[in-house]
Amino acid sequence: MRQVNLVNERDEVIGHVDLISAHRGSGQKHQAVSWFLFHRSSDGSLKLLLQQRSGKKIVGAGQWANTLCANLIPEETHVACVKRRAKEELGVDWQENWLLEEVAVLDYQVACENGFAENEFDHFFVTVLDDKAFVKLKIDLNPDEVENYVWLSWTDVKAKQLGDRQITPWLNLFLDESDLIRKIEQVCKK
Repeated sequence: MRQVNLVNERDEVIGHVDLISAHRGSGQKHQAVSWFLFHRSSDGSLKLLLQQRSGKKIVGAGQWANTLCANLIPEETHVACVKRRAKEELGVDWQENWLLEEVAVLDYQVACENGFAENEFDHFFVTVLDDKAFVKLKIDLNPDEVENYVWLSWTDVKAKQLGDRQITPWLNLFLDESDLIRKIEQVCKK
């Protein structure tokens, strides 16, 4: 079972625990990353890649989340975690010319299904692809991790107008964080 980094209230690593134990009950505080991959087309429209989590996941199974939500493993940096999990979950080969900007850190705890929870120091990263980079993007889902994906209007995502898609408890929380949304949008305007 994969180990994740336990942290204290200052986001300093204090130990390691297996993935299931980190999420059991109210959860143990651990390190995480959230990635928001956007496509800004030449007409100015902005879309976010959302993923539907695999039914095999211990939290958020079958629910829709931001592009990537992942836990750091021992000795891993936050940036390395984003790139590793982009490949493992979405089959995305990281391109060196992509901007990966950290926009915020959120310490949060939310209850999930089946007696599990998220209890994380989550570092938020944003990447914005133009049309040229978007055309080259190849997604090859790992079915153990992700069931499906969709590009949705950022305006609709912020308004939680996602049709019949059920979102994860943490994405629901993120979308209510006006300061986080503002910081994400600052990067998208560059």
